[in-house]
Amino acid sequence: MDFQLTDEQLMIREMAARFAENEIARAANSLDEAELFDRNSFQAMAELGFTGLPWPEAAGGAGGGFVGFVLVLEELSRVSASLGAALWAHVYLAAWPLYTYGSGETKRSYLKALIDGTRIGSGVLPGTVSGSTSLRIGVAAREEAEAEEEGYVLDGVQKYVLGGTTADFFIIYAETGLSKAGRRKRYSAFVVDRDCPGLVIQPVTKKLGLRSAGMAHLKFTQSRISKRQRIGREGQGGAIAKLAAASVRYGLAAVAAGIAQGAADAALAYAKERTQFGKPIAKHQAVAFMLADMRTAADASRLLVYQAAHHEDSEGAADDKMSGMALAFAADASMTSTIQAVQVFGGYGYMKEFAVERYMRDAKAVQICKGLELAVPKLPRRKGGRHRHGHG
Repeated sequence: MDFQLTDEQLMIREMAARFAENEIARAANSLDEAELFDRNSFQAMAELGFTGLPWPEAAGGAGGGFVGFVLVLEELSRVSASLGAALWAHVYLAAWPLYTYGSGETKRSYLKALIDGTRIGSGVLPGTVSGSTSLRIGVAAREEAEAEEEGYVLDGVQKYVLGGTTADFFIIYAETGLSKAGRRKRYSAFVVDRDCPGLVIQPVTKKLGLRSAGMAHLKFTQSRISKRQRIGREGQGGAIAKLAAASVRYGLAAVAAGIAQGAADAALAYAKERTQFGKPIAKHQAVAFMLADMRTAADASRLLVYQAAHHEDSEGAADDKMSGMALAFAADASMTSTIQAVQVFGGYGYMKEFAVERYMRDAKAVQICKGLELAVPKLPRRKGGRHRHGHG
């Protein structure tokens, strides 16, 4: 398959690269150190159209497709994986379920603001929607009397929500009883505002990586929400999570590919300047081999991401296997490459003055997310062919 980028895609990548280098790079280390989310930069990305890039113009988006969007994620993550991850969560964890399964009313209330970037969204990793893990929302029970309409009460804690401290609303998946056979828990998807009664947002600080992405726990205590805030049918949350996971995975792989490229670029630049035994260390065979491995890892990760994104653009849905391969490879490749980059820098790689130690910490965070994402529960295949975007 030919993965040659179009002129429009090359323009998108160049614009994202300029923005990352000119507007993000200089503050990335200090924001990481202070664990601060850069909302101004996020709004600047929205003004450039990045928040609505993959969605069609008919829906208010920029029509750049998912290939165009992963190009943006790579370039941002090459400089600041935290900001790249925040945009990834905004589009894949929040906008994707709303665009694909939201009702007309829900789309008018929430999706337009996500596409425009006037509000920030985030959500739960689809891979955590499983009865076998504690990383889930808890229980949603029907309201009884005193309710003017059928609604729900949310109770429980959803841990480690990326963007939790800064998002204006979240997509969460909650238990809504058992299947008809009574053997499997059923989940439903909801959109919940940050000012939802009974919701307490607990910031997660002193993290290893993705420190300026604004992670938090969401604690719900008798949080009443209306039926209108449900996405899809009751009990459809597991299926929505499974379908979303395929897109989520290759999007996260794009973040990992950007980290790997950033580490490779930094190591190469340093190796050309640093001299030892009368010549740049880049000319020493051991270092040259590491630099070649890093470049190979970044390129291979990138191609796997492009393949998965191209499939969603052309077929209307992401492919589980393609996306799974992209994330599995890119997450591990970024971890290996960043360790090699620190090694190339030697003692300087151990210092916060240089970005490679941040790249290594961010790579580990993505690698951990990979483990969670691969835990998506197996669901029976639906009849009627493949799913396409836009079905409510």
